[in-house]
Formats: sequence, structure tokens, C-alpha cells
Amino acid sequence: MRRMLVFLILGFLLGMFVQYTTAVPKEMPSKARIYVGWEEGYFESTLVPESTWLVVKWSKDWNLPFGFNSPEGAWMAIHFTWYTNNINKGFFGYDEDSLVYWGDPNIVPKAKYRVEEYAKIMILEETEKYEEKGAFKASDLGYPFPENAYVVHYTVEVYNATTNSLLCEYTFVPLSP
Repeated sequence: MRRMLVFLILGFLLGMFVQYTTAVPKEMPSKARIYVGWEEGYFESTLVPESTWLVVKWSKDWNLPFGFNSPEGAWMAIHFTWYTNNINKGFFGYDEDSLVYWGDPNIVPKAKYRVEEYAKIMILEETEKYEEKGAFKASDLGYPFPENAYVVHYTVEVYNATTNSLLCEYTFVPLSP
């Protein structure tokens, strides 16, 4: 009987802990090195709430969210997914008027296109060999990255949202050395 009571109390406490940690998705544990969720959960802003899904992974020495005071070689990799009905507005449909509200990441919204954007950003001191392959300053993306943060890989893929067929792929910066 005593063991059962102990297990019930432990189960209750564990349940409370799980509820607490899932109730605050914007607060990431200090040892976390991945974020999966809506754009506004990581960047704290978005054009249209619950319209852009992110998967962000970063190195142990990357300082969240944008890498300020991170050492050379620290990196973050980011994967954006959004739906749009007009890929000609904004950046491949990433525009306040053409983004499709998504709301539930398990349900595909009604849209013409799904856009997948992949980028890797690194802190660099020696930039020449990366710039030769097309790397550019991460701050050019419109986010407040430090001066020594560079986009070292950048690809955008556009899919038919109904058939899932790849319509086009643009690699602006191929995988760098």
C-alpha cells in the first residue's frame, strides 16, 4: 500500500511537471538545442500568427536567438515551412497578404503552394572561402544577426500543396566548405 501511494505521488508530480513544461513553449531550457514550433515562438514576432512552422537547431556554443557573442564556428540551422496561394508576392509568398493561416501543424491548410526554406548561419572570422561560394551576411535576411554571422547555405523549395510534387528549387548558397 505504501509503495502504491509513493508511485501515485510521483506520478502526480511528474504529471504536473509535464503540464508545466508543455504550457510554456516560448521558454526553452538552457540545454535545449532544438526548437520546433511556430515562427512567433522563436522570433517573438511574425507576419501572420500560426502561418510559418520552424525547426531550428543550433550548436552548443550558439547564443540564442541570433548568435551575438558566439565564438567562430558556432552555427544555427533553420527550416521554415509556410503555405501560400501566391508565390509571386513577397519572398515566395511570404507576405502578409498571401500567407495562409495554418493553425494546426498536423493538418495541411487549403493552399496552392507549400514553401520550404533551409538556411545555415555560421559565425565566421575568415569569410573569403565562404563568400567565394556565395555566402552573405545573415543580417541581410532582415533579422538582427551580428556582423560576423554569415549565411553559408540557403535553399528554397516550392511544392504543389495538393500533390506534394516539387515545382522548383532554388539554391542561393550551396553547401559551403
